[in-house]
Amino acid sequence: MLKKHPLSLYLVWIAILVLLPLPLIIILNSALVDSPSRLAIYDAGVIAYTWWLGIVFLSTRPRWLDRLIGLPAMYFIHGMVGVLASVVATIHVQLSFSMHAIIRNTGHIAWYLAIFGVLYASFFLSGWLVDRFPIAQKLKNKLQFFFKHQLSIWIHRLNFVMIGLIWLHVQVIPRISSITAFVVVFDIYTVVSLGTYAWYKFVSPSSEKRSGQVLCNSQVSDHVRQLHIQLGPDSAKVLPGDFYFLSFPKVAGVSKESHPFSVTDIQKSKSKREITFTIQTSGDFTKSLSRVSEGDRVNLEGPFGRFDKIISGDSDKTPLVLIGMGTGLAPLVDITRAYSKIRATHLMWSLHEEETDIFDEQLASLNIQASKLKFEKHLHRFKLDDYQNLLTQTEIKRGRFIIVGPARGVLETEKILHSLGVSRSHLTDERLTM
Repeated sequence: MLKKHPLSLYLVWIAILVLLPLPLIIILNSALVDSPSRLAIYDAGVIAYTWWLGIVFLSTRPRWLDRLIGLPAMYFIHGMVGVLASVVATIHVQLSFSMHAIIRNTGHIAWYLAIFGVLYASFFLSGWLVDRFPIAQKLKNKLQFFFKHQLSIWIHRLNFVMIGLIWLHVQVIPRISSITAFVVVFDIYTVVSLGTYAWYKFVSPSSEKRSGQVLCNSQVSDHVRQLHIQLGPDSAKVLPGDFYFLSFPKVAGVSKESHPFSVTDIQKSKSKREITFTIQTSGDFTKSLSRVSEGDRVNLEGPFGRFDKIISGDSDKTPLVLIGMGTGLAPLVDITRAYSKIRATHLMWSLHEEETDIFDEQLASLNIQASKLKFEKHLHRFKLDDYQNLLTQTEIKRGRFIIVGPARGVLETEKILHSLGVSRSHLTDERLTM
């Protein structure tokens, strides 16, 4: 188990679950004179609050943390800590009691919001449930006619109301508010967490370092379009397999919320850098991208991604097997271009018939005849028999597999590969429903 994930991931868990609430717990337990059981009830409330503040920090998607553990792992921590915080808060609410209405009401309303937030996010904003149960996916698709993604984001932001109520709840408890050291540290935690989010949300996106310009917006098939964007001169270095969160703040009819897309192609010169995104137009936001025109400004948050770090961490003798489904081929093209010259690379693309031409330009730039590169193009998904016939035993036993596509397809593919003997520690994925 420890070999499957980097040590840094476990350190992040320890930092959030233990180190973050520890100073407040120490101060509170040192200052309050009460029975251990009563102190434990207070501690449960403090722990839940600090975990929620940790979630707010994670929602800013710090790039340094992405490079350390990866954004999918960050999202997983975000969701699981939210669930754990709600469980601990439930213990606090059920075991505590106050005669004061404002103390009681602020605590209970915040708790109701927390439970509602976890249930709503687990269904509409997390793929864990809908990716694994088709009936849940069908129900979500029907409900999204009313609960569109942008509305869900705003509902999720009720967490800030919950945090405000908990802050007030603590301030009006006389026994707690009289402990000056605790209140000072408690307020510092709150200001730093919410201040970081405010900077990320309202200041950082306006920075010119994060801006780009649309060079071309072309429809390459009925449901796929490609965006060619010129990055600003001070933009961060893009690595093969990276992705950005894109938003178009000045384009009418396009949501101001940012959405993630993988980079298909990176073109560099001394004077400029250009990147290409290949986007399947299946949702409200992606369909509205037809309104984006040449010359429009685009905000790019990122780049994010750990594919290049994971691949470069392997030996050059480790075979590289890249499996893309539909537009999931997008990040794999540039990975192939970067690594097929130095290590055995097997690129496998499953697609629908109408998608056969969408990567013509990018695939033409690859040396498909190279001795270290194998390429398969297959209509519809690869099945067990296909993998048995196409993969070598060396690839199965020693290969690094990177799989990109719709979440359910990725999970099914990983299950098949594991049944063939591929170690789960050799499976790395990116699910397009993230």
